[in-house]
Amino acid sequence: MAYSPSGERPDIAPNSKPYLFKRIIADGFDTVTVFLVFYVLLMLLLNTPLANTYNGHYENYRQIEKATVEEYGNDAKAITDALNGNEYYKEIRFAANLHSYLLKLLAGSVAEIVLLLVVPLVSKRRQTFGKTLMGVMPFCERTQSAASRLQIFGRFAFILILDSALLYLVTGIYTFLLVPVIRLTEMLLNRKNKTVCDAVSGVMIIEQSSYNGIN
Repeated sequence: MAYSPSGERPDIAPNSKPYLFKRIIADGFDTVTVFLVFYVLLMLLLNTPLANTYNGHYENYRQIEKATVEEYGNDAKAITDALNGNEYYKEIRFAANLHSYLLKLLAGSVAEIVLLLVVPLVSKRRQTFGKTLMGVMPFCERTQSAASRLQIFGRFAFILILDSALLYLVTGIYTFLLVPVIRLTEMLLNRKNKTVCDAVSGVMIIEQSSYNGIN
């Protein structure tokens, strides 16, 4: 541990970052937890009035697909051509997909707000369940203290918008598999094992024991 130029607070030692596998396990645990809560919430939402519009569009386009298959039998090309030429089918399928995405966005947002925002804000050391489990925590290098509430909000906003909502538009359910791989790649590209959301929010993830030593 080294002292800052002012001599007032000790600087976190360079080797205080966690072993990489701790980051992987912590992020993996949080991702799995978010997925499980997301899935449960989505199943609940699909059985509420909020899903009526989606269910209506889904049933309509499925009926069109069924009727088209019955008309053309095993001719896959004729079925595809018929569906591609049916503007009403394409419109209601797009509407169903849009409402499906909105329901998933709602379920995912609630899951992440609770697990990735509320839990760290309540935690004295700004830890998620995964970080608590692995004994690591977000740390502000500038102030040599636990990450601030503002940094947690910034980190969460980045994850919610870029790592979740926008990525899900492109990759769908595979987002939950891709995010840990993307973050691991980001961590391997710098000495402090920071992800992009770490860098944007001005934090690094360190061993909790190192922070306890400072304080």
